[in-house]
Amino acid sequence: MALRSKNAALLAKIETTEGTDAAPVAGSDAVLVENLQISFNPTIVQTNEVTGSLDSRGPIAGGMTVQITFDVLLKGSGTAGTAPEWGKLLKAAGWAEVVTAAAVPVAPEAATAGTASSLTLGAGASGTAQAYRGMPLLLTGNPVAGATSFVADYTAGKLATLTDLFGTALSTGTSYQVPVNVLYKPASVSIPSLTFHLFMDGLKYIVAGCRGNATLKLQSGNIGRISFTFTGMFVSKADAPVPTGLVYDSTRPPIWKGGKALIDRGVAAMASLSVEFGNQLTNPDNPNAAEGFDPSIITARNMTGNCDPLETLVATRDSMAAFRTGTPKILHAAYGTVAGNRIGLTIPAAFYTSLAPGDRNGLMTNTHQFACTGEDAGSFLCLF
Repeated sequence: MALRSKNAALLAKIETTEGTDAAPVAGSDAVLVENLQISFNPTIVQTNEVTGSLDSRGPIAGGMTVQITFDVLLKGSGTAGTAPEWGKLLKAAGWAEVVTAAAVPVAPEAATAGTASSLTLGAGASGTAQAYRGMPLLLTGNPVAGATSFVADYTAGKLATLTDLFGTALSTGTSYQVPVNVLYKPASVSIPSLTFHLFMDGLKYIVAGCRGNATLKLQSGNIGRISFTFTGMFVSKADAPVPTGLVYDSTRPPIWKGGKALIDRGVAAMASLSVEFGNQLTNPDNPNAAEGFDPSIITARNMTGNCDPLETLVATRDSMAAFRTGTPKILHAAYGTVAGNRIGLTIPAAFYTSLAPGDRNGLMTNTHQFACTGEDAGSFLCLF
């Protein structure tokens, strides 16, 4: 009987003991994915024994690691403050999850000072530096119609540097509130490992001790995606039906339209914006382990990205000056209109590494390649 690739499902669960099957279940650990593939990386030992013939005895299969790749659609859980089903995947790719379960403050509060690109928060705000970095601020009063901006930097003095430039300076007439949200940001400690159960039309693969790498990409007029590559330890392959009772987030991904795409606080007409996590992974050698290797470890990160805005006059946006002086710039995208399914991506300090003039449908473009700089602060992804 031929087996069908479409009839598949993926379960993922954070491990209590690294490298030990966490036994994910259909009712709580299923993840919707696209382009699901599994591949194997065995160590093949070539031998050259003399046998009384010109032929050797053949190679020996040694230890093996497993690679699983797939894409997830960028969307929220549908409930503000509830992590999406793919949040665990980001954790195992070296990003921390921060849940703000209640709005801060509970009711909108007046700021104590402001400029066109910053706001000093009031008594109800935290005095911990970077407490709200990457999170949205809902603003009312001034501007009268209200607005949403994001925090690119936050000091212990409660000064929030914003991703937007307002036509009129914000002031004590501006009221603010940090809404309920789930924030993801790079981490260097406490990076968990995952167990995957991969079902493919009658087959079941179990892979444990998985950590990974990813690329996040937004496309104008389209949905966002995160492309993951995980490496782990082979546990087993067996016959098993695709489980019933699979439960997924019911939301559909929002479209990147009617939102924001900003470079250095200025509107930028770009077709795409992407961030590559840049994780370096290794499987430590260990003859005590079942396959001769321990679970994957993220040993370093070099986060980079690119975007392709339409070219402008220097008076509008002078990226070349920033490139030549090495001045980092804020890059930001936000879209979505329904609470629990709104998305904000903030890169607080994009250091340009290349500017490449180009053409898109007869219009001049200027592709920006950049490094996402800052310790555990290269990029922030917020769902609210």
